Amino acid sequence: MLSSFTYNDNGNILSPTDLYTINLPATDRASMTQKNLTHHLLIATPSMPDERFRHALIYVCRHDKYGVLGLRINEPLADMQVGKLLDNLGMDVTDESVMGDLALDGGPVRPEVGFVLHTGQPQWASSFAISENSCLTTSRDILEHIASGQGVGHYHLCLGHASWGKGQLEREIEQGDWLVCPADMALLFDVPFEERWHHAGSKLGINLDLLSVDIGHA
Repeated sequence: MLSSFTYNDNGNILSPTDLYTINLPATDRASMTQKNLTHHLLIATPSMPDERFRHALIYVCRHDKYGVLGLRINEPLADMQVGKLLDNLGMDVTDESVMGDLALDGGPVRPEVGFVLHTGQPQWASSFAISENSCLTTSRDILEHIASGQGVGHYHLCLGHASWGKGQLEREIEQGDWLVCPADMALLFDVPFEERWHHAGSKLGINLDLLSVDIGHA
């Protein structure tokens, strides 16, 4: 539940840097030398061995010396309306439009931690820019603005995240678990959730339903 969000001493939900420090062993904190995948999409292929990521579409929010942090953007939580979650946090929800918005399953790691992926600028207490017009925020102030409808723009409230240590994601890509394509705002916020996986494949000219399960494997 959103009411169990983990906050740090400053009253902010744990930052992505905090999460890296918690989840990655010391040996995985060296600089990553591969192509930076920030603002790219990871498309799970039919050969994905981890059932948790079957048909997953992951938006890479940060790829740096600590590793990779991403959010799944195509798995809404049917019983997690944003308005109800904000109400559980004691917020006065005056924007009726958020009552029907669904929170997303952002990934299997730390589902008690919430992330707001949104358009605009990183103007919040704990916020950073991913691209020119996409940001990740983990502080309570943006939730209060969402509750009152004060100009947050397009957003997804994600519970949990996905993360990889040094070289781990690269190995998974090499063995054919993921395809990679540049992200775009339509895929992030406009395309219906159930169409996003196929839509991302079409950006690469691939029909994912016809993709061999042997891709990337000897």
